[in-house]
Amino acid sequence: MKQNNYIPEAYDRIKVVRDVYAFLATDFEPKANVVVYPRRIKGNFDLLAEKMADFFSLEDEEIFIKYSDADKIRDFQKTVLNQPLSKLVDLVLADMEFLYSSRVKTHMRLLTHYTEDPRVHRFHIDGELQDFDRYMTCYNRPVTQYVKNEDVLLMNGHHAHVKPNATVYEFKPGDLWKARVRNKPKGLVRKVKNAVMDEKKRGFVHRAQASQKPRLMVVGDKSL
Repeated sequence: MKQNNYIPEAYDRIKVVRDVYAFLATDFEPKANVVVYPRRIKGNFDLLAEKMADFFSLEDEEIFIKYSDADKIRDFQKTVLNQPLSKLVDLVLADMEFLYSSRVKTHMRLLTHYTEDPRVHRFHIDGELQDFDRYMTCYNRPVTQYVKNEDVLLMNGHHAHVKPNATVYEFKPGDLWKARVRNKPKGLVRKVKNAVMDEKKRGFVHRAQASQKPRLMVVGDKSL
């Protein structure tokens, strides 16, 4: 596979918006599976992730902090003497507040690799048997990679078999995006339709990158 940068041109499965209002208001239809707000952030988020990893004792496990437990993040912030670094924590908390106020089930995630399901490092779709929109922003590299749906050969459950020469794209730190996850079968008619039209190819086919350093992100799901 060949690595490319960012968002493919003239690709109707990704809608690009210019502000957070449009981000919330823009729907996926008719074909899009992602809405993305390209957002540029400044600051040493690598250092922030490292300090959080020390504070929360990140080792082999992932750290999940729900919106309802956001005071844990504020407790960490009280230990940060570096003012610019403390302001980065403000951004994380603001993003969590923004998503939660939009009725998104929100949490902060800190990890180096996925211990719960290492298959996420291969191309896949989320929520094969669920209906939801997934919201996400990554504050430091590496960030989510993805391929065009026309480069998907077939789906095997969550896993996507992708053309060997497919171009791999990658979001940037700070980008805010939502992906449609609507794959749950709804009766025999829907199952037949899926089989005929292979609707799973409309899903957002992506992968997480393994990392040797802590990755910091905010993730949320919104039920449909």
